[in-house]
Amino acid sequence: MSFAQKGIDCNQVLDREPYFAKHQTVQNDSLFLRDLEILKHCGNYGNVDSVLWKGSVLSAFLRTAMEEGQPATYRTMIVFMDKFKDTQDYRQFVESLQLYKRLENKKVNLEEWDFAQPFFVKMGFTQNDIDDFKQFIAKPSHHELTYIAAYYLYMKELDEATGSK
Repeated sequence: MSFAQKGIDCNQVLDREPYFAKHQTVQNDSLFLRDLEILKHCGNYGNVDSVLWKGSVLSAFLRTAMEEGQPATYRTMIVFMDKFKDTQDYRQFVESLQLYKRLENKKVNLEEWDFAQPFFVKMGFTQNDIDDFKQFIAKPSHHELTYIAAYYLYMKELDEATGSK
């Protein structure tokens, strides 16, 4: 059975149970990919939403809806996602994702620190963490790193420092 976007009849599939509802999935599983195509097409979702589409996240969303008495269907998922998109949590998720994307390829630059700092605050950094990370990226050896690469290196060094004690 082919499920190219033109071939998906939302009226026929929305009340069916998604494959991921009862199966452990991996991102390249053809039946899970079919679930994603149905959700994308029938829910009219964009790229930002697709970041949430991991089997474990979708399963957690579906379990939450089922605990509220909803059936395990594509329709339930779409209604749940639409409600979730109206929450502050979703808006914060999108904002964090956009910040991450902007910092992913941007090299560290102390003159532009005010631009990057909100991302690290959202990541849970305290003021001491912020000050420490700023000192970390001020080192000339870190000037060629992107903010995200610097963050991973910083966290790795913290883990090694705390692991050795």
